[in-house]
Amino acid sequence: MTAPTSAQWIRAAAARLTLGSQRLTVHLTRRIAAWLRDAWRRTNRWLSDATGIAWAFRLAVLLAAAWLLRKIGVSVAAAVVRRLDSSAWLLWPALGLWLIAAWRAGHPDRAPGPAPAAAEAPVPEAQPDPVSLAKDHPPGPSLDDVLAAARKVGTPHAHLAAIEECLKAPAGTARRLLTKAGIPIADVRMQGRGTSTGVRGADIPPLADPSRGAVVDAVGAGQDANNSNNDIRVTRSAGGAQVTVTDLTEQRAYTV
Repeated sequence: MTAPTSAQWIRAAAARLTLGSQRLTVHLTRRIAAWLRDAWRRTNRWLSDATGIAWAFRLAVLLAAAWLLRKIGVSVAAAVVRRLDSSAWLLWPALGLWLIAAWRAGHPDRAPGPAPAAAEAPVPEAQPDPVSLAKDHPPGPSLDDVLAAARKVGTPHAHLAAIEECLKAPAGTARRLLTKAGIPIADVRMQGRGTSTGVRGADIPPLADPSRGAVVDAVGAGQDANNSNNDIRVTRSAGGAQVTVTDLTEQRAYTV
């Protein structure tokens, strides 16, 4: 087997550096795009958690932060350009580092590394006991708990944050349960807390009266009680010692 000529070696080295540079560019581009997507997703989530005045305030904060970052970025870029003008020799070490990284990335037998999720995936373990799992992770509050907390802290309106503080529940719990139940959420003013996202007192369902039940009309002595659409008639004697129940459908009377 003959050794490659100088021209062949130069062409092979150039092809490897080109391939490595392409791989490095794609890798860096994907990292930057993933960071931007994550930042955009976090920003949208933070902005969508508020409504009304709170939403406008958060939007103003984001615009101010974007303006400040733009000013800082322009200043840093101008400083870098001035530094490069006075220290052009720094480009040669940077070029050397890029060529070394491209040479390593352009190896023809280089296999792609494992995905971060696959590399960091934990080893599956035995399933925990359902009873112990329920003890370690108790269920969250229900809609009744949220409504009870809203009645407790409402003045008469209740902020979502105040409800969650009363229940010691994570943020977003009250909004999720109230939205699922169809109870409107708006900007309300709560005494001692100002205006924020919450639920109005008029929209909080009243507490059900547990004492309400089947009502049975009392029958006085010598009076008739008529129930079940006139099918049964109850008659008491003057002294109340005997009660006569007459079934009008069967035309029979029973004395108690």
